[in-house]
Amino acid sequence: MRTSLVNMFFFSTLHVLFSLTCFQDVVEAASGKGFGDNIHWRTLDDGKKEAEASGLPIMLIIHKTWCGACKALKPKFAESKDISELAHNFVMINLEDEEEPKDDAYTPDGGYIPRILFLDPSGKVHPEITNKNGNPNYKYFYSSAEQVVSGMKEAQEKLTGDAFKQGHTGDEL
Repeated sequence: MRTSLVNMFFFSTLHVLFSLTCFQDVVEAASGKGFGDNIHWRTLDDGKKEAEASGLPIMLIIHKTWCGACKALKPKFAESKDISELAHNFVMINLEDEEEPKDDAYTPDGGYIPRILFLDPSGKVHPEITNKNGNPNYKYFYSSAEQVVSGMKEAQEKLTGDAFKQGHTGDEL
């Protein structure tokens, strides 16, 4: 009887720990990883599919857990009402650590972090959309919410609606 109670306790505890581990994985996948849980973040693959289907441009953040500059940007980004509002006009993709894509298109001027890139609805990186108020040696490095908002507004102007369609009429031939 005692062995059966010990086994039941052991397996119950094991089941609870397993359930909590699975729950933690789900929470982390859905979280903003410090960049704001109020924003609907996607994975790279899901985000590209959604952008193509919706016609929305993509805003892509690449960062690392150990990066000091990334840690400094997170609260500024997460607390910005302007970023949160503009995020509704984008498919937002948040890539951390090993999620960073290996394709050279995602490192237009180097592999520094954090990097914020803007992609059109077909998933093509637009390297001309840069942080105009930042360091010209690190064009995709944003250190303030104001810089991010400026980049989002430029991307929205260039990658949506008539402005984007007029610039890409030859793509359909």
